[in-house]
Amino acid sequence: MSGLPEVVRIYNQYSSQGLMVVGVHDSAGAFDQIAQAIREKGINYPVMRDTDTRETFAGYHILGIPHLILVGRDGTVLVDGGSIAQVEERIKQELGLP
Repeated sequence: MSGLPEVVRIYNQYSSQGLMVVGVHDSAGAFDQIAQAIREKGINYPVMRDTDTRETFAGYHILGIPHLILVGRDGTVLVDGGSIAQVEERIKQELGLP
């Protein structure tokens, strides 16, 4: 699985057509460390910090990072843990792109 540069690329490429990306940072990170990492990695989409009880990680069964999940407009999980290529292909399908 590719890392954050590929997620940024996909966000930049498809956000104008309706794709929304939300990053979730582990709850162990301090806010200033997370902000610094966001700047350093050129992340330009929203990033949240998980709760101390790891509700988001637990709710989506995230065991390691990076972990890509594609959620459809209706809230259905379309891809869970797939490669960046699988996620991008599904994004194109959902957006009606060739």
